Amino acid sequence: MNLRRFIRETCIRHLGTAAPKNQDCFARKLVFFRQTHFTPAVPIPEDQLQIELLPSFQPRPRATHVVFDFDGTLSWIRHGWPEVMQTVMTDRIPLRDGETPKELRDWLFGTMYNYNGRPTAVYMDAMRDEIQERGGEADHSEMLEAFLVALDALAQQRINKISNGACAPDDYLVFGARKLVNLMTTRGLKSIILSGNPNDQVNREAELLGIADCCEGHIYGHVDANSFSKQSVMEKLMAEEKFTGENLIAIGDGGAEIKAARALGGLAVAICSDENVNGSGTVDPHKRDTLLAAGADAVIADYREPEALLGILMGE
Repeated sequence: MNLRRFIRETCIRHLGTAAPKNQDCFARKLVFFRQTHFTPAVPIPEDQLQIELLPSFQPRPRATHVVFDFDGTLSWIRHGWPEVMQTVMTDRIPLRDGETPKELRDWLFGTMYNYNGRPTAVYMDAMRDEIQERGGEADHSEMLEAFLVALDALAQQRINKISNGACAPDDYLVFGARKLVNLMTTRGLKSIILSGNPNDQVNREAELLGIADCCEGHIYGHVDANSFSKQSVMEKLMAEEKFTGENLIAIGDGGAEIKAARALGGLAVAICSDENVNGSGTVDPHKRDTLLAAGADAVIADYREPEALLGILMGE
């Protein structure tokens, strides 16, 4: 379907009218950002869906399987991890001649999100090589341990709060995630969790958050970080479940799943969730820049208005 016609018809279904000639595109319930230079800087109303559709966007009316990344995509247990990584890496990476601390910080964000979705050990390999290329010294194992010890301590505090009832599981799900996953189950779509983190950890935390049952056993993390590939896992699933890219929607905040979905002919949706305020509706600009470069077809901040979001993705 022609994208302009698709957007117009979607507005009529959800708003009761086509986009007004002299108003913000599509004002009350659905907000489409067709241009690729837009970067939201302020929160949006809680009931307003924001989705940026790129020129490559094509809805998937025959979708049968939805592959989710886990941390930052469904789970908010490890929110804030980019700042933990910044703290670990900044003091270890020498500045290049003429490079400012801000430029290094921006560069680190870009590399983090590009490697996001892959095992952390793989990123640390790249950082070791970068530090050595800059004339510094780096110990892969020491950097990995420093990051994981700091992040795991934060995560464990949040896990304890859920376990002892101090916080509800939904406090640590990305805003609207449960409603969207439940809706997909109701609609007969198969939800799959595919994470670059350890398999046991992902399964345990999906159970803690109460979303494991919706996946019916389709929860995957890495067993061997050095041989793990999201694209390989997706290819295996497609062969076993007998579906193609025409039937695939992938949602994630890392370059790995975006690139894999595009390579396999699926619809790649970048969720650029806020690492500081869950449900703010603010798109993280560093995630957005990296995931657009990776080939994202659409960009969202979270899962507000899941019915409208799923309708857009499936072209209904």
